[in-house]
Amino acid sequence: MKGRISALLLVLVLAALTMPGCGQKQGTLQIQGWEVYQDTYYGISFKYPQGWPVTQEAGRFSVYSSQDVMNRFYDFTAKGPDGVRIMVSTQKMDTLQTLDEYVARLSTNLQGFGFDITATEPATLAGVAGTLIHYKGAVDAKNVIEAVQVTAMSDSSVFAVKFEAFNKLFTPGKAVFDTIVATLHLPKPKGEMTQEELSAPAPDFLKFENARLSIQHPSNFETVVPTPKAPTEFAMDIKGYRQDSYIHIDVIPAKGLTAEKVVGQNAKFFKETSRGTATVSGVATTYINYSQVKDIQSRVYFLVKDDKFYRVIFNYYAPMRNVFLPAFEKTVGSLVVK
Repeated sequence: MKGRISALLLVLVLAALTMPGCGQKQGTLQIQGWEVYQDTYYGISFKYPQGWPVTQEAGRFSVYSSQDVMNRFYDFTAKGPDGVRIMVSTQKMDTLQTLDEYVARLSTNLQGFGFDITATEPATLAGVAGTLIHYKGAVDAKNVIEAVQVTAMSDSSVFAVKFEAFNKLFTPGKAVFDTIVATLHLPKPKGEMTQEELSAPAPDFLKFENARLSIQHPSNFETVVPTPKAPTEFAMDIKGYRQDSYIHIDVIPAKGLTAEKVVGQNAKFFKETSRGTATVSGVATTYINYSQVKDIQSRVYFLVKDDKFYRVIFNYYAPMRNVFLPAFEKTVGSLVVK
């Protein structure tokens, strides 16, 4: 053992260990049955103990043995009951890296944080060849974290299942890890995905912010900020896989015009089918629904604030209205102008 380990640093590391204390009495975990967790966007599903809390954040699904133990996995030195956590994660590769290179770097990081790696061996994850790593480390004078992680790569993504346990709970909790690994279903390779699956906005959102505004958007959409042409002072696009389904925002001087005047002057440029009102950035706003291209539905919001005219337009593929419209409305609703 190489000393105490920073819990905050460990949260950043995707790895695990296993090495139960010899001669120690095992702890117990309450497992009353099993249920299936399924995320339709990421295409991931697995069985986990009935009633155990599950959290999801940007491609990471965490299962805890109890609500009370959650804080201990954000700060390993926090007081509270012992427990276990199993994390299922998917992450897009940002470099051309082999599994062996990934595991080697992971092992180096773990050793740098003071862990003893007890084994590195071949494993499989949903039928994909991978590598399993065991490690163990002391959190403080009274607590030890034991964990095991299996990692695999497929379709330019890294998939991992990591199991962490406090003190004597590694052996009873390992059965939960084994069940999740055995029942894990991974997403299809992109070459096998339908256009609808590739196009659908992700359920988790990212935040874009600059000196003019902040806005949240689906994590599988990108923001593009081109150089504006006068009189436009600022413009940006939020784009996904489909080129016909996106959000556009531009800002121009209002020159003293009220919101009503702005709507009146601009409505004629859109083939209006209906209109409504919404509150955007704390301002009552009028929007117009229209359609200028077959199978594409559109909406434009007119917002005037601090003598600036904000125009927000979104277009979406009409046959996928049930997935695009809620995501785009949520995006517009998150807009805060500065």
